[in-house]
Amino acid sequence: MSYLDVVDEREDLHCASTSALYPAPDFKSSTRCEIRYIDEMDVTPIARAEETGDATFLAAELGAARTTDERIRMIRGILNIIGFSGLGYAALKLDARKQPEHAYLLRNYLSTDLLPLALEGGYLLRDPHMRRAFESSRPHVWDMRSLVNASRKDGIDPPLRRFFDGMRENGLASGLAFSLPIPRTSMRALIMFAGPPEHCDWITDSVIAQAIGLGLSLHQRCAAYVQAICRQESASGLSQLQQRILGAVVVGMSDKAIAARLNTTVHNVDYHLRQLREKFGARNRSQLAFLAGKMQAV
Repeated sequence: MSYLDVVDEREDLHCASTSALYPAPDFKSSTRCEIRYIDEMDVTPIARAEETGDATFLAAELGAARTTDERIRMIRGILNIIGFSGLGYAALKLDARKQPEHAYLLRNYLSTDLLPLALEGGYLLRDPHMRRAFESSRPHVWDMRSLVNASRKDGIDPPLRRFFDGMRENGLASGLAFSLPIPRTSMRALIMFAGPPEHCDWITDSVIAQAIGLGLSLHQRCAAYVQAICRQESASGLSQLQQRILGAVVVGMSDKAIAARLNTTVHNVDYHLRQLREKFGARNRSQLAFLAGKMQAV
């Protein structure tokens, strides 16, 4: 199957009827998206090494980089070879109205501030093709014409016009987007590539294939970072009893010894340990102790 078989026909990208199938949300009543930036150097110590892994050759090469700066140079070099000038990775959680309410952005790989501006202004998922890329896990091509046409229905106000002008000025006028689930979380990652041409015809089978390869490799690493932060946030919301049980697990105490120390029952300890394993995404007691120990060491 050709990679173009999973992408809309070029003319369909500009078809106004698409808006009826994928209506834009009500942005006039939208709430501000809460953005948290992830710095790779800060989160690497709490991420699982097996999750950042080596599912692809490129993922293994990224993992072998000696420093974050070296990894960033590798990714930007590959981007330039493919023909893209911009890359964005956003882990998004949507609210009941299907609008982004919470986002994690990997700061190290942002080439401009346009992705955070798109989230803050409610523009990112306004385009039906971008929304389809987020919801379907299939790659979708986009360009300035498709973005502008999709926005005309609700009116292009001055802030949105400035946003489009900023995209052109920064060489982000066409590209490719696709999304992937982030395991053990309620979020999906939207991976966006962008280049200078204002029409998407330059995005060939070869370009799409290379972008997907890079995106999958980047996602393996970035998803591990998001999972680590979610585990850390879960730990900060633990009850005092759960914190004490977790500390006892880290030092290797048995359920019976923990129950005796905390003056509770073994059944109660087991109940809280099951909750803790679920919160931390741990498969067993040893993995729970390992993850908790890593966070305590940071």
